[in-house]
Amino acid sequence: MKTSRPLHLALVPLVTAMVLCPVGAAGQAPDPNDPIPSDPSVIRGTLENGLRYFIQENDQPENRVELRLVVNTGSILEDEDQLGLAHFVEHMAFNGTRNFEKQALVDYLESIGMQFGPDINAYTSFDETVYMLQVPMDDPEALATGFQILEDWAHGVLFEAEEVDKERGVVIEEWRGRRGAGARMQDQQFPIMFEGSLYAERLPIGKPEILETAPAERLRSFYEDWYRPDLMAIVAVGDFDGTEIEAAVREQFGGLQGPADPRPRITAEVPIDHPPRAAIATDTEAPQSQVGVLYKQPPAPRGTIGDFRRSLVEGLYSGILNARLDELRVQADPPFLFGFSGQGQFVRGVDAYQLVALVPEGGIERGLDALLTEAERVVRHGFTETELERQKTSARRSYERQVAEKENQESGALANRYIQVFLQDYPYPGVETRMELVDAFLPGITLAETNGVAQGWLAERGRVILVSAPEKEGLETPTEEDLVGVFAAVSGREVEAYEDAAADAPLLPVVPEGSPVVTEASFPDVGVTMLTLENGVRVVLKPTDFKDDEILFSATSPGGTSLVPDDQYARVSFASAVVSQSGVGDFDQTALRKKLTGKAANVRPSLGSLSEGLGGSASPKDIETAFQLMYLYFTAPRRDETAFAAFKAQQLGFLANAGASPNAVFSDTISHTMSQGHPRVRSLSQVVEDLAQADLDGAYSLYRERFADASDFTFYFTGAFELAGIRPLVAQYLGALPDLGRVETWRDTGIDPPAGVIEKSVYKGLEPQSRTQIIFSGEGEYSREEANVISAMADILDIRLREVLREDLGGTYGVGVGGSLSYRPDEEYSVRIGFGSAPERAEELSAAVFEEIEQLKAEGPDAETVDKVRETQRRTKETNLRENRYWLSQLAAFERMGLDLNQIPSYEWIESWTAEQVQQAAIRYLRTDQYAKFVLMPEQKVP
Repeated sequence: MKTSRPLHLALVPLVTAMVLCPVGAAGQAPDPNDPIPSDPSVIRGTLENGLRYFIQENDQPENRVELRLVVNTGSILEDEDQLGLAHFVEHMAFNGTRNFEKQALVDYLESIGMQFGPDINAYTSFDETVYMLQVPMDDPEALATGFQILEDWAHGVLFEAEEVDKERGVVIEEWRGRRGAGARMQDQQFPIMFEGSLYAERLPIGKPEILETAPAERLRSFYEDWYRPDLMAIVAVGDFDGTEIEAAVREQFGGLQGPADPRPRITAEVPIDHPPRAAIATDTEAPQSQVGVLYKQPPAPRGTIGDFRRSLVEGLYSGILNARLDELRVQADPPFLFGFSGQGQFVRGVDAYQLVALVPEGGIERGLDALLTEAERVVRHGFTETELERQKTSARRSYERQVAEKENQESGALANRYIQVFLQDYPYPGVETRMELVDAFLPGITLAETNGVAQGWLAERGRVILVSAPEKEGLETPTEEDLVGVFAAVSGREVEAYEDAAADAPLLPVVPEGSPVVTEASFPDVGVTMLTLENGVRVVLKPTDFKDDEILFSATSPGGTSLVPDDQYARVSFASAVVSQSGVGDFDQTALRKKLTGKAANVRPSLGSLSEGLGGSASPKDIETAFQLMYLYFTAPRRDETAFAAFKAQQLGFLANAGASPNAVFSDTISHTMSQGHPRVRSLSQVVEDLAQADLDGAYSLYRERFADASDFTFYFTGAFELAGIRPLVAQYLGALPDLGRVETWRDTGIDPPAGVIEKSVYKGLEPQSRTQIIFSGEGEYSREEANVISAMADILDIRLREVLREDLGGTYGVGVGGSLSYRPDEEYSVRIGFGSAPERAEELSAAVFEEIEQLKAEGPDAETVDKVRETQRRTKETNLRENRYWLSQLAAFERMGLDLNQIPSYEWIESWTAEQVQQAAIRYLRTDQYAKFVLMPEQKVP
């Protein structure tokens, strides 16, 4: 999909956003005035026409290359009659170029297995437009064609009038899909946040009246003005020879020429030296309340060693303050549902520090008070030495893990890094030198300089208070005077110093003895070893070399909440969520976070409808800590009244006004209808009622009961471990889990789809928007072969409906099709088709969907689309086989279905399905006498 990126108001700390590195000979302190050197593995250069390039060899994933065309132009450069056309131009790059007619470009990329969206995409923002491709490297023609596509995007887009008019509808539908409470409140806030700046008037999505009428000539004019080599860069990262790629770039793009008299590329200014402001926005459909304070700042320099040290100090400040805010979040009566402190780039040329909180309904002033009080506490009393040391430990561990994975960096992430290198001249060192700088600077950073960060960030000039809240009867939104009064109240109040409490006790007071392995099986073809312990626990181990600092694991046992009587379900269904938020053993959630400082290990218990289990990840260095956490979640979960009260407050805060969202009401209607009103399928209002009646004792008892017997649990591990190293940990910790010898399984609770044809319309929402969901479901007969066929059928239908509904009819921004065949608790099929549109076109597009379905039934899929889907499946499998998460999920799934683990790497199921099987599947599953159609329409009839 082609998307325009919105402004991100939740800023990330600069230390995590910047790309930095050290210099200096061994044993010498780095000179803070020295520039940060570039990663020597990056090939960079500038052509005579001004185009720049960044090239890096990288083999993650293998046999792939990531390509980017970066254009230093966006909506900020539009003329008054072009608002939205920078984004429209981006769309047109996929609809006819010098070498690719109309849809031929997407057709070709799909034919080599690349997917529209994940592998083929673009975005337009205020200041840049970026085109992204991933192509395979095993076919020289594919790479050559990829470069040809980039060149065509750079200077060969055609803007044929007929294609412009067809794509006009798609762009309008993207605009339509973005409307809603968030967009309306943004419309209220942006003129205040960006007062005096073009950013207030140049949203990338544009104005519908211009999008509907702008002639092709105005798009072509924008393209010719701003798509020129001196504003462009090519980025290539992948599994290739860098010198060969550099030669290809020079040859392919050296001939590009810019206009003889180029327009100046302006930089839009944002005033930052202004009196305090408040931007207060309300909306009847707003689901939650949020309050924040934005402190605008001049852009911080990023280019020197000293800048890196400064960013380290700032990162320590934000990290410690965020830890304090998180402690408030888990109080019994929290002042906010989520709190955040961070500093970074606001828009190009302006930085900002931000304090933001998501608050309960009616809690804006209290939430703001809590944010300001914590910031003021730092100003008056500073942090503690123990907090600083913990944050230093966490920061160093983060960099240490990056070094451990230096050979496994993803090409896509690296390519995206060089986008900002080109656009904003960010430094780009290697991870080893960055680690050296951390080691050189981090120990010497003092508490005094970390405390001093707040003094420079909390300035009154350039401050904007941001409030968004529901508009509803009985709910008062504070005025600007009220909000300013909170600042005055905090500054005039006595604020006590923070007291840091951290337990010295060991995570696990008594280390268990465990039990031995009693049976062992090996699957050498797939590198899997299966162990059974004396207590009945089964363990499936798959060592890999995909990542050097990653071990993933999961555990599962049959039963879950299906074994809870229906009349008790609502009161205890939150059991695993409550336990997860309660800490473990002698440590509540806050104490556990502090205890695990510097450890890369996390474990999450889960209690699903048909099974209970655990999931998590760890660094090889910290895998024993993960085993200890697993052991504790079985043997010492916490019953914590405070955590329970915090959980309820948070959930009620999130859900209090969720019913005002049209999409939430629509989803509730679909769920209720498709489950036939089953009591276990809860609507938003029912979940709120359930929370009010939630039973801590019942939830805790359910959790303890489901984890009381590990003898029917199977654990799965994939990642960077040696069998000899992990085996003793398995025996010691998993072998010590309780064994009751229970024999049980899940229960079918009777949630079944309705029979016949059902059509429902939901009238909710202010915007002229419609959403349509068509669901085919019913009884099926499960087999692995049939599951693959129904999935292929859905993928084929997805492509065809995109071509018809989006490209031919211009009626929707995107269409999604998903198909599945389940085997538990029932053998059932489900095919879901969804799209958004103008309300007046919903029926027309639905008719087109059914027409395409009937054609698929009558004629089967065409050979070209079959080849596209099969090649995409091959390419996806090719990269999946080098992913720990894929192996983790496949091992569990194959075991659950009783399939041969040796078949996991096989391409047999991809190669074996046929067009005839897809046609028969369409006849069997896409039945016009067995489906449900749901349409969301606005409350007011659209003229």
